[in-house]
Amino acid sequence: MKPQSTRNWREIGILCLFGSALFYVFSRTSADPDLWGHIRFGEDLWRTGKIVRVDIYSYLSGDQLWINHEWLAEAMFAAVFTGGGAPGLIVFKSCLALLIVGILYWYLRQQISVVPRAAILAIVFTLSLIPYLAVVRPQAFTFLIFLLVLIVLEKADRGQPKWLWFGPPLLAFAANLHGGVLASAGLFLLWISLFLALAAFREKSLAVIFAPSNRVIILVALAAVAAMWLNPYGIQLPGFLLRTATVPRPEIAEWQPIALISVEGLVYGLLLVLAFMGLIFSRKERSPVLVTLFACTAILPLIATRHMPLFGLSCAVLTAEHIADMWDRASPVLADANRDTSHSSWFAVTCFVVALVLIGVSLPHFQCIRVDGRKTEFPARAVALLKQTNATGNLAVHFDWGEYALWHLGPRIKVSVDGRRETVYSERSYAENLRFINGVGDWDRLVRKPETHVALVSRAFPVFNLMQLTAGWTLAYEDPISGIFVRQTSPLAGAFRFIKEPALPHNGAGLCFP
Repeated sequence: MKPQSTRNWREIGILCLFGSALFYVFSRTSADPDLWGHIRFGEDLWRTGKIVRVDIYSYLSGDQLWINHEWLAEAMFAAVFTGGGAPGLIVFKSCLALLIVGILYWYLRQQISVVPRAAILAIVFTLSLIPYLAVVRPQAFTFLIFLLVLIVLEKADRGQPKWLWFGPPLLAFAANLHGGVLASAGLFLLWISLFLALAAFREKSLAVIFAPSNRVIILVALAAVAAMWLNPYGIQLPGFLLRTATVPRPEIAEWQPIALISVEGLVYGLLLVLAFMGLIFSRKERSPVLVTLFACTAILPLIATRHMPLFGLSCAVLTAEHIADMWDRASPVLADANRDTSHSSWFAVTCFVVALVLIGVSLPHFQCIRVDGRKTEFPARAVALLKQTNATGNLAVHFDWGEYALWHLGPRIKVSVDGRRETVYSERSYAENLRFINGVGDWDRLVRKPETHVALVSRAFPVFNLMQLTAGWTLAYEDPISGIFVRQTSPLAGAFRFIKEPALPHNGAGLCFP
């Protein structure tokens, strides 16, 4: 019994070390440009008791109704923020991240009998998630749902079709959390299509598709489609999400193809090589359907970098058993009887001590969602100055700064654009804002509008220099990252001279949300 007891303590030590390391990583939280909006829109939902359809924060969103496909996630975030402030959001986000990794580890343990190997692979697959779980975003719910759908499909492919009935409720839940429901729904329906097509190919007859054993699968597919309509916008939402998901977004980095010569590119290459080696050298049977699903998810990061976490989860669920078998062939597991139990005991103690240290150094991270000026700069001093003027009106602003501005200034001051993009702005309005920021084409159309009263402009874009040459506008304030332009006839033109600049970093670096 002693070797078995020693092994148990060693495994517990490894799990503690593994969990505390993730606890440390996920506790580090920085402010995302959309966080201010997520909390404000969630607060409005709780305050009004209904889904808000008409936007009150922008003066250019009046030509279409607001389709807020993240309303449920925002309601959760707002409730947590109301009860626990920023520390509550960090705890909530960290628990959600640990839940995702915990489910992933549970699944890997079903495929891999050796704890250290399962833990190592879990860490490797988690590398694709870490950058996207360092912020509080509804996207985290998509990762959770996508992982669960992958497990459901893997179970069904192994001859347990009853698992498929988890699909429709998962998709109904996801449809109200984040637009990434398209990835889960697409994967679910693709598996069903491939499964039925393969059955028809094997039997050389289409009639087999409607065999009694497959009718349940067809019924589940119909239920999954119907489940996506269970949202405040009904059948309109899936079509809207599909349309907006295919719109080019050259101005947003995470919507660009993954750069292979980058940290994320190296992680992508590592996972791809690991998965292919597992599929090639494994002695286990390979499911044509699951291999096809894996190939489809492997293409996703080449379309948009933001799909990297989905690819990482796909690697874990669809190829883990083959990677584990390859590993066992290359390095067979040694029997416990051959292990030095005294060394194992010391190893377990060391793991516990390191885990406690990691948890201890993680605790300060829960005090603040920090604005990281190295990643995204926010015009903290300029916005605070605008707030001190008690001005009302409409503000032309940079896309990434829109929700920061509407949190601090709205709805008294309305913005021209923010991170909600197609959910609230028409293509015409959004394109008008892009031309303004980039100083191309009819760039000054936005500031020629009489309803635009103030412009908060980033110095990183051409529009800053162009605005200084624009007749009728004057630079009322500037700092190293931004400038505030007002109409020369506006009372604000002279008001800034009599207001003391707030003692805030100009780019918000080091400040805590909100």
